Amino acid sequence: MPPVPSQRLLWLAACTLPLALLPIVQPALGWVLPAALAALGLGAMTDLWRSRDLLRSLHIEAEPICRLARDHPGELTIHLRTEAPPPGPLTLGLPLPFSFLQPQECRTVTLRGDGVRRWSVSWPLTARARGVFRLPPMVAETLSCWGLFQLRQRFEPDGEIRVYPNLRPERRRFANLFLNRGTVGLHAQRVIGQGREYEQLRDYAAGDQLFDIHWKASAKRAELVTKTYQIERTQEVYCIIDHGRLSALRAVGETRSLDDDFAETLLERYLTAASVLAMAAQQEGDHFGLIAFGRTVSRFIRAGHGTRHTRALQDALFDLRSESGPANFDELFRFLGQRLRRRTLLIFLTDLADPAAAEDFQHAIGRIAGRHLVLVNCIRRAGVRPLFEGHPPANPVEEIAGHLRWESLRLLRGRLQAAGVRFALLDDEKLSVGLVNQYLSVRRRQLL
Repeated sequence: MPPVPSQRLLWLAACTLPLALLPIVQPALGWVLPAALAALGLGAMTDLWRSRDLLRSLHIEAEPICRLARDHPGELTIHLRTEAPPPGPLTLGLPLPFSFLQPQECRTVTLRGDGVRRWSVSWPLTARARGVFRLPPMVAETLSCWGLFQLRQRFEPDGEIRVYPNLRPERRRFANLFLNRGTVGLHAQRVIGQGREYEQLRDYAAGDQLFDIHWKASAKRAELVTKTYQIERTQEVYCIIDHGRLSALRAVGETRSLDDDFAETLLERYLTAASVLAMAAQQEGDHFGLIAFGRTVSRFIRAGHGTRHTRALQDALFDLRSESGPANFDELFRFLGQRLRRRTLLIFLTDLADPAAAEDFQHAIGRIAGRHLVLVNCIRRAGVRPLFEGHPPANPVEEIAGHLRWESLRLLRGRLQAAGVRFALLDDEKLSVGLVNQYLSVRRRQLL
């Protein structure tokens, strides 16, 4: 980048202006102004020549991947390296996108230390949107040896910033669940159910159910034989996220202005709840998988366990965006029928308040309702509640409209329950709590 004249050079040039008046007073002194300008120009050229290598040996690098949580202050670590004596005060500029908040876009640092050739600078910033962002070119600026020019150079740090959902509020809410204290001090709890995995045969005992009798073995032995099962310790859990057009609606608890492009949406709530559910499944020892769909199935992470699998789930969630079109339930259930062979717990995060979406879901759910255990969860929209519940309505028309929406969801719940599907209408701030409670209840009762 071309050098920029500094304030010192401009002031020196301004000081030569009064010399232009000398020929008026004394014509013999007309040579003073050209001589002063020539001396100033010679000094400037000498300063540039002496300072030509100040930034040439400087190298600026960044972390290959910087991970941040949405709406939570973080920092980017920048590494500086030079092969020559470090320059004086160095001004760094990082023009991040509009979705990042930073206290200052330019920072002045001083590279000190005898014999030190490497430094690290922490760059505080806050991300307001999820996704992956390439680091923009960084500009470094320093003064020349005599301070007559500002020398600038552009650097291309090879790195990216990944912004994930913010789980810190949910971690505090579920602190007792995620504290890893081992099994010391835990109370034994009775596990309800008998599981579905066959273990062995035994002689028939009074009180055994007819569907537990192994008729083929009973015919061979000429006496009744009963099948026994082992308790299922590891189960497969899939969270299915709808990121169609309805997921772009503002969250009920969002307090930001309507024109804020970074306000919380239903999709943000879905992603946070899915991340919390993944941590709960890992804590319980189950295999957790993820499916996201809009017009088509855009994400599919097969159920697994472990640190590497958790990282794969995070990478699949952080750049998920709402689509402009409606969700295609037919395509989703066709995909589930082809990929999921084992009986699985399917937890849906979708919005069925729209009559068209509810009808499509109801017609398509029959393909998998008998093979899997399906839990459908929707976020309760503002004002959706029965009449005469709570305080007297300020607007009777809106109260009646909310009651009609609540009534349609109540009827939908009855139709889904008749098909073997459980439906829950959860409050916005209790979505994660509701999902974890549903999962733990299913696991405790061995409903799979």
